[in-house]
Amino acid sequence: MKQAQSLSSQATDALATFGAMIRAARVQRGMTAAELGARVSVSRGVIQRLEAGEPGTAIGAAFEAAIVLGLPLFDVDATQLGTLRSQKEAMNALLPKRAFQASQAKPDNDF
Repeated sequence: MKQAQSLSSQATDALATFGAMIRAARVQRGMTAAELGARVSVSRGVIQRLEAGEPGTAIGAAFEAAIVLGLPLFDVDATQLGTLRSQKEAMNALLPKRAFQASQAKPDNDF
């Protein structure tokens, strides 16, 4: 059996807020959950779980629903998103390929 994911209250609030934004935008556009699901290529149930703020909902489906409904992502409009992506990819290219945990071993000074 899959163990429930433990989330911070901030993450839970963000999921609930995002779900409420998706639902409000969908209803304002007169779309049913099934219609939005068809546009996003997911089931009505996935849209309902997204709107309920369930953490297991696929992030790709969440982003696609936001785009279909015209909700901005990352506080930029659609034309700026490609530029933002390029900037972040350039930054990531400068970082090491992997992160390593710092050694916690104490040096052996016994000569």
